[in-house]
Amino acid sequence: VTVLDFDSFSDEPTEQLSLVRFRLKKSVPFDIDSASVGYYVQPGKNAKGKIEVVAAVVSLDTLARYEVMFRNAGLHAGEVTVSALKVLELYKSDDVAIIAKLAGHTLTTMVVGQGKLKLYRCLELEDTSASSINTVLFPTLAYAEDELGAPVRKLIACGFEPQGLPCAVETLRSKSRTAAPHEAGLLGYIEGGSN
Repeated sequence: VTVLDFDSFSDEPTEQLSLVRFRLKKSVPFDIDSASVGYYVQPGKNAKGKIEVVAAVVSLDTLARYEVMFRNAGLHAGEVTVSALKVLELYKSDDVAIIAKLAGHTLTTMVVGQGKLKLYRCLELEDTSASSINTVLFPTLAYAEDELGAPVRKLIACGFEPQGLPCAVETLRSKSRTAAPHEAGLLGYIEGGSN
């Protein structure tokens, strides 16, 4: 998952997909021509006058492994997505924030602001202690302030308890309860619908 910016972006879906594939070509560790690519054009332009496009790409081999369990049960997988993208449905503010979700040893951080995804990062951590997580969060806070021109005032956490950060900390919640890391994407899907 990445956020791409474009000076201009065609209105034609086939041209859009070609542009996104071209931009992703050298940044993925597999053949982009044998991959499934999804994208979303974020509304409006950013502060630099660019059009921002959120793109998700997965190799067809990897995608097939997720879909096979549904096919074996006689079902069709209508949507396969990254759970963290659905977590975004649980954050309804336009304020700049970092949403961080730790599931097992995987830490996903997303910078959001003005209702848009600004940065997506997913890392495998050997150590999930607070100090190890902070080695990811502090540079993310600095990046967000540099890129957005304002400090991040809030971190929304899921699956861990942040410590020693220079911003307010909240726990990720759905309308009904605190979101556990392995259900947060599903709760976001339910609250946001399937769009």
